[in-house]
Amino acid sequence: MIAIPQSVRGRSGALAAAGIAIAVTALLIAGLIVLVFGGQSAATTDSVHQLAVYRAEVALRPELEAALKQARLKASATPGLIASDSVALAQAQLQDEVKSIVTDNQGEVRTAQIVPATNVDGFQVIAIQYDLAVPMAKLRDLIYAIETRTPYLFVDDADIVAQQDWQTGDPQPANPQLEVRWTIRGYRWSGAK
Repeated sequence: MIAIPQSVRGRSGALAAAGIAIAVTALLIAGLIVLVFGGQSAATTDSVHQLAVYRAEVALRPELEAALKQARLKASATPGLIASDSVALAQAQLQDEVKSIVTDNQGEVRTAQIVPATNVDGFQVIAIQYDLAVPMAKLRDLIYAIETRTPYLFVDDADIVAQQDWQTGDPQPANPQLEVRWTIRGYRWSGAK
């Protein structure tokens, strides 16, 4: 047997231990690199899948925009809505409609106050508050004419008062006048975005 001096044996043991330490460290680093790149690979796969989903949604956009345009056209052509190009025109149309109905029912519009338009779910609420006088016998016909009108009109906040002296003057008054204050509302398509 060959005798190896103790100093060589100690150096070779130290070198072997150092080599093992380097190998273990290299394996740990390689394992960490594989884990990091493996995680990135999964993230990349998820990203590619999400990109495909987004591209499919983008491809549907023209079809959805066409459907939205059709829905808006259909909504704007609803027969019960006030058809006008602006709020001011809608308010003027509502005033003309109500004045005509009141006059047809032997009433008199004393004042008309425009209420600012409000937006509700793509529609503009057009409202005007009126003070008017109408014969008692014609009130029912007046309300019926307003609420069965196209475009659809709605009576809101109504206060109806009989004149104070209608019962005291003539025992059988022909047709006492009523003082009416109410708000009439109609709806206009605003073309909400």
